[in-house]
Parts: sequence; structure tokens; C-alpha cells
Amino acid sequence: MEASEYLKPTNLAQSDHPEIAELAVKLTSGLEVADAVKSLYMFVRDAVKWTIEGVKPAIEVLRSRKGICFNKASLQVALLRAAGIPARYRLEEVDSRVLKPYLPPRVYELFPSSVIHVLAEVHLGGVWLGCDATLDFALSMPSWKRSWDVGVDLSCIPPIYKIKVVGQYPDLPVDVVLNPIRDVVEKDWVQREVDEYLDKIRAMSPEEKLKHFTEGWGSSVVENLRSRR
Repeated sequence: MEASEYLKPTNLAQSDHPEIAELAVKLTSGLEVADAVKSLYMFVRDAVKWTIEGVKPAIEVLRSRKGICFNKASLQVALLRAAGIPARYRLEEVDSRVLKPYLPPRVYELFPSSVIHVLAEVHLGGVWLGCDATLDFALSMPSWKRSWDVGVDLSCIPPIYKIKVVGQYPDLPVDVVLNPIRDVVEKDWVQREVDEYLDKIRAMSPEEKLKHFTEGWGSSVVENLRSRR
């Protein structure tokens, strides 16, 4: 499929929606393409809080200012396409242990052993690059957060928890992503408890966060993130 095919709006990546098109212009006006990609990445990363939920279209993500990985990716893909930049979804199978620090224990225990992580890819300079805006800055230690830049294939998943790349798609394959976790993420009580838990993490001091993530992932994973370039 030609890169130009990844400029079309879809049911979830609504790049032709007036609110999305207006925001894309606002965030990228006067910028070179690479800087436009970074501007949109920063907006989706930090203006939209990560949470647990079911599938929703890009305009609902924009209006609610929160979204699970695949919904944040829908908004990012929509904004990129609205700005004339080819974008698509990348699906990665990951070990569910990556979620442990982010979820209340009784919610974490409901997840299968692996899940599908979704991020946006952008076509730039003739290559496709991951541009993962999933985790808002407040959910990460500052020393871990490598921003997207030209030549960087960025995924927020620690390498030890990556299993395989499932594929790249012009629109989100909803059943592939949602079916294994539908019974968990669509429960109202799960969404409420996760939002409360995540806000507590966001409010932690750097020292408290470091302790929290070390307890969730172990010291070797945390040290690897701290030393990542």
C-alpha cells in the first residue's frame, strides 16, 4: 500500500472531522513536517491522559481528553492525516506484566498473560517510524521519557515486555485489539478505579514514583529505562 493511502479518514481516525482538522492546523501551522509530527505527538501524549476503556473514535478522545493506547493512537493518526502526514496503526503483542505498576492489583489480575499494545506510526523520509504517545508525561519518570524525533522509532514499552509486532494497519482492527480484554476494560468500576489509581501515580514525587515502578517491574527493568538514550 502506498503511503498516500494512509491519508484517508476512517471510522475511528476521523481526519476529516472539523474539530480535528482545525486542531491539526493550529498545532502545525508554519512548521516543517518533522516539527509538525513532534507537535502533534506532544499534544496527544500530554493533553490526553492514558486510561483503561473501550474503543471510541478520535473525536471522542479529543473531547474527553483521555484514552487507552488504541484510542490515543486513533486521535494521533487522525491529526497526522489531517495535517497531510501519512500515518497508520502499529500493533505489538506485549507481556501484560508491563501493566502491573499502572493498575490496581485486583484489576491487573483480570488481564490475560499478553495484550495488544497500539501506537501510531508516521511516514517520514521514506520510512515508517513508531511515534508512541500513549503515556502522558506525569505517568513517567522524566529521565525515562524519550521524546520522538527524526530517525527515532519510539515505543513506550520496555523491551523486555515486547513479544512481537503483530502488524501495521490503515484502520484499527477492533476485534484483534479489544476481544481479549473487552470483559475487563468496558466495566464501569474498572474504569473508575483505574482513573483514581493513575491520578495517584501522577501526583507522586519522583522518589515515590521510582519506588512504585521498582516494586512493580523490578530494579533491572527500571535501571534499563533510566539508562536508555
